[in-house]
Amino acid sequence: MVVQIILISLTPVLFWFTLSKEYMVVTTFSLFALWILQIGYLIFYINKTNRDLSRFFSAFQYQDSTLVFNEQKQDKAFQNLHHSFNRIINAFGKVKIEKEKDFIFFQNTVELVGVGLLAFDHNGNVRLCNKAFKDLFLVKEFQNISELDCIEEEFPDFLLRVKTGTQNLRRYLVKSRILKLAVKAVDFRLEEDCIKLIAFQDIKNAIDKGEMDAMHKLIRVFTHEIMNSVSPISMLSGSLIDLYEKNGDQPCKEILSDGAISNTLMGLKTIRKRSKGLMTFVDGYKNLTQLPKPHFELLSVKKLFSHIDTLFKEEFKSENIEFTTHLYDSEQELIADEKLISQVLINLIRNSIEALENTESKSISISTGQGNPVNFIIVRDNGKGIPDDVIDTVFTPFFTTKEKGSGIGLNLSRQIMSLHGGTVSVRSKPDRLTEFSLQF
Repeated sequence: MVVQIILISLTPVLFWFTLSKEYMVVTTFSLFALWILQIGYLIFYINKTNRDLSRFFSAFQYQDSTLVFNEQKQDKAFQNLHHSFNRIINAFGKVKIEKEKDFIFFQNTVELVGVGLLAFDHNGNVRLCNKAFKDLFLVKEFQNISELDCIEEEFPDFLLRVKTGTQNLRRYLVKSRILKLAVKAVDFRLEEDCIKLIAFQDIKNAIDKGEMDAMHKLIRVFTHEIMNSVSPISMLSGSLIDLYEKNGDQPCKEILSDGAISNTLMGLKTIRKRSKGLMTFVDGYKNLTQLPKPHFELLSVKKLFSHIDTLFKEEFKSENIEFTTHLYDSEQELIADEKLISQVLINLIRNSIEALENTESKSISISTGQGNPVNFIIVRDNGKGIPDDVIDTVFTPFFTTKEKGSGIGLNLSRQIMSLHGGTVSVRSKPDRLTEFSLQF
């Protein structure tokens, strides 16, 4: 290339030198022709580089990783250029292969997952729809979410309205199948496009299983409690009948003895007592199913704890229980129904007092978290604790390990917390610690 430039520069000088020499006419025209040829070759050389660059950029534009440039040329400049082009194209090809591998992996994962996935842009054009979604709603291929009005007339509008970060529970009837779905969405951008990805999870089986388990537990408790009351009533009533009637014979005057009357009265009183116990049990169930709607207000946690302290003060003193309260901030407040939350704390502290029955150095404490309004309250005691084999059932209605317990206190507390949009949980280390957490 350098030689060509030097020759192109010297040729016009020689041309003008020979132009003044009449005897060098042929040489003059030869030099002129040589100059033209050199200029033409230079243009060809430059255009060849441009053509190679054009081929190189076209390969990137059309994602062609099969293009190969000749590295065997005599011109070393082109050898180096073509070698660099080939290295870049090979690196691009490897990136493309890795991208395709990731895409295939992602595609197969999406198809395998049991959650229905649907992604679409702001115009409703479908970008992704996996097999689980199609099987869930029994639909075939579709290009736009507007075609999903066959599921429900308002279904496309719902897809557009569903907000990021919130979970919706939806119920659909699809060809005689009832679907109970948990729906969650996320919005994100892909270059200039706004994409919404929505996940549909069928929770009907989980809900049905939970309901069946709860029903079976409740039936077992009801059967146990009712049989405990009905069996002695049945046996006692049979004994009383035998006092007054034997083998169908008419009663005689002897049955009116003082002993018979005394036994009759005792039996009737026992029947009445067991009947009242059964009525109390039924009333307890009635209380569980007829909780009042909470009236929310801003409460002073310090005053709430003080009220609890006053309520149990004498009992704490007589049982030699150390009761302490721990507030992160004395100005903390709580958004709740005062009567209902007080009932929850009373239930939990009552349980703690009973759990401390045979414990030395008895202690109960109530503490709060850092938030204001308060985000959680913890009731803690150092009693006998809850065995691992029953800790998962302590919130079951009428389940109790106490001889005189009703088994409704903890379930009632859970329902009250649910009405407040919160939860109640328990952890226990036998003979060391039991802790109930109220999460708001």
